[in-house]
Amino acid sequence: MATFRHPVTGVLLNEISVVRPRKLSEMEAETARLLRQQGLKLQDITAMLGTNQGRVADVLWPGRRGNGDQPVLI
Repeated sequence: MATFRHPVTGVLLNEISVVRPRKLSEMEAETARLLRQQGLKLQDITAMLGTNQGRVADVLWPGRRGNGDQPVLI
């Protein structure tokens, strides 16, 4: 992953080269599960797949949001 410095502050940033603005495919979901089994954190998996934490969490912990009829334990 390439890095660059912010032009004003000089803070080192990671370049975002992959962005997935949609639901994860089955292959991407399986990749997320495998990365989690390898011990990676949700935030790291999210960054590697170029999506948001909600999409990855839905794959790793299906049903966590519930159906609205009962409280959900997270």
